[in-house]
Amino acid sequence: MSVLAAGGSPVTTTRDPSGVDRSLKVGEVIAGRYTLLEAVPATITPTGPAALWRAHDDVLARSVAIRVLSTPTKAARDAAQPFLDAAVQSGQVNHPGLTRVYDAALSTDRKRGQEIAFLIREWVEGQPLDAHLRSVGALAAPDASDVLRQLADALTALHTAGLTHGRLHPGNVIVTPGGRVRLSDAVLAAVLSDVPAPTERDDTRGLAAVLYALVTTRWPEQVTGLTGGQLAAAPMSGGRPLNPHQVLAGVPRSLDPVVFRGLQLDRDRQLLTPAALADATDAAVADLRQAVPVDSGPTRPSRVRRALPWLLALTVVSAVGVAGWLLGTAVGTLAPRQSAIDEIVTATDAPTPGAARVRAIDLTRVPIKDFDPFGDKQENTDKVHNAVDGYAQTTWPTSTYTTADFGGTKPGVGLLLDLGTPRALGTVRIGFSAPGADVELRVADVAPTSLDTTRLVAADRKGDQVATVRPLAGTSARYVLIWLTKLPQDGKGFRVGISEIRMTEVLT
Repeated sequence: MSVLAAGGSPVTTTRDPSGVDRSLKVGEVIAGRYTLLEAVPATITPTGPAALWRAHDDVLARSVAIRVLSTPTKAARDAAQPFLDAAVQSGQVNHPGLTRVYDAALSTDRKRGQEIAFLIREWVEGQPLDAHLRSVGALAAPDASDVLRQLADALTALHTAGLTHGRLHPGNVIVTPGGRVRLSDAVLAAVLSDVPAPTERDDTRGLAAVLYALVTTRWPEQVTGLTGGQLAAAPMSGGRPLNPHQVLAGVPRSLDPVVFRGLQLDRDRQLLTPAALADATDAAVADLRQAVPVDSGPTRPSRVRRALPWLLALTVVSAVGVAGWLLGTAVGTLAPRQSAIDEIVTATDAPTPGAARVRAIDLTRVPIKDFDPFGDKQENTDKVHNAVDGYAQTTWPTSTYTTADFGGTKPGVGLLLDLGTPRALGTVRIGFSAPGADVELRVADVAPTSLDTTRLVAADRKGDQVATVRPLAGTSARYVLIWLTKLPQDGKGFRVGISEIRMTEVLT
């Protein structure tokens, strides 16, 4: 494989058929701190010349993923600039569905006479989607819809920032041991593959192709122009892929038009945004979902979660020694005290006679993110969905602080939920890993950028392990902020985890 450096001279890298770049060796250290541990074979046609490695960050003692691009030292550094620019752009978007970018820079390899351009991102345990589907088979339509929604939310975050992924395929969709999906190589994949000016429409077409694969285990490569890795190509008829229900029995016919509208093969009714595709998919499978009584407990785990017990054995629990943004903070996880927290996922909010009718809001499908405007803008971002996953055993933990008031470094931290449209709020219940936290309920009509852009509508300062807050009748909002203002003591520090959030809306 050759890569054009500045001036047009080719730079040759050594790849074997697995897609692994052999010009680097296990044990080599990049930029004085990243020790290469394992080359990651490409399950999809290699994404350009940048080799992917699992590495160890010797400074912060954690596993990271590193993409490395080598160019001759004598060549102008312009050869690596698009790579570095893409890394910077990708790192500007913080969303739990996207792999986080930590660093990107140039480093001189004096032995080879090369400049090493590298990108450092979080290492995500799991499997590429193509390998996962080969192992577990096609997903039921409602479960595929849930996966699609996660990816659509991540792509929407990119598009809101004015960016695109540009090269969506099963190889850059990672299925984690916990059953969630993460999207890697945002922005970067298109740059490395010389995709010219990718658009939101291109990402939507790629997402529709992923939907096709989720329900059929086939990849429409004739439409996308990309191979599906371990997935066979979709069968064709009349110049277009067969309808999903024709490929695999049991796929509902209602999905056929949605897939082809997303692939933009239906000229009159094209779906052009990831959110529109996810909404149409939800509507197509709505009748297939099992009805869940109001606040009757956790929803049935998706097939992605249920099909991965064997993969749990491969999960590596790594010690993350990341220092907090100020002295006195540290990252950690918390397990809730089950005897006190179980009721939040089993109790019902039965209305009293004469009271307004209410129904539970399905928060497992609501975008959620950490809200830390007074700190470093992130607080265990990768664990935020634990607070709405329907399982009391998982938590979103705060960092550890030296005092109950966040070590005096900030007035609070919280979780921000986007309900999509304004809802008339009923009861909000928050289950904590331990008692002793003070919490406020704040709302906003537009996405808040600071605490001042929210308004306080209720609070609970009793310190119960399950806090119940009820805003005044008539309170309606799209954005809901669960804002922690006081932390309980945990060992030598102060921290708490939010195990589960339950919320109802008042029906008119």
